[in-house]
Amino acid sequence: MYVDTHLHLYEPWLSDEERITEADRQKIIADITQNEIVTWAQSCDIPSFEKTLKYSKQSEYIFPSFGILPWYAHEYADKLGEITTLCEEALMLGEIGLDEKYAPNKASVPHQRPLFQAFLEASEKHNLILNLHFRGGLEREGFEYLKSYDIKKAIFHSYSGSPDMIKEINDQGYYYSYGAANFEGRGNPRRERLTERLQLIPDDLLVLEIDVIQKSNFQVPSKVFSKMLRAVAEFRKTTPEDIEATNHKNVCRLVEDDPKLKSMEQLLRI
Repeated sequence: MYVDTHLHLYEPWLSDEERITEADRQKIIADITQNEIVTWAQSCDIPSFEKTLKYSKQSEYIFPSFGILPWYAHEYADKLGEITTLCEEALMLGEIGLDEKYAPNKASVPHQRPLFQAFLEASEKHNLILNLHFRGGLEREGFEYLKSYDIKKAIFHSYSGSPDMIKEINDQGYYYSYGAANFEGRGNPRRERLTERLQLIPDDLLVLEIDVIQKSNFQVPSKVFSKMLRAVAEFRKTTPEDIEATNHKNVCRLVEDDPKLKSMEQLLRI
């Protein structure tokens, strides 16, 4: 059984030229169901979360995650109470974090940290899994925030920070997610940096993700995941079957004994 720990079913940051159509989105949902792909569907603002909730009702294999991408933090500066309520109701939290460098609207910058801390408080209180987006040199700051809370289950989505920090992250028992977006269309220097990081990540802390499916390279998740397993196996010098088994085992460990994710755990144990 494939397990995708990070997929956006709706992507507000994409242009109309790159965003998939509703018909293609329905193909994705049908493929997830037909191929029994346990999918953690990420959101990046309240409207995308509402859409993700709607799509999750179409398949027992789609599990919605609530998050506000730091790019949109300024839109929620006066809505932290609403954010807290939604966090309490959520199964998981993500995609959240810190990102000044790539934020399309720099008005988000002064509001990113208070928003991030609201999510950390909710994760600490309810023991919720976090899907984390740290970019542009803010990986260290984000990591220090995590350590200042009692955060037990965190995933560094497409970790791009210093390799020197990986051992510290490992020691905390936090996870890393890599996948399709990391292995497609990259030049050799980028692939070398990725290889360096992957070599430092232990098997028991690596999980897989698709992240985004765009119109220009549209393929259903089962096809993307199959290619991704081969690519990750090549980097890890092992087999796709071994990578799939490792991903499955690690996700089972992340969700075990989580009452909110009992239905997911039951699917994973089949």
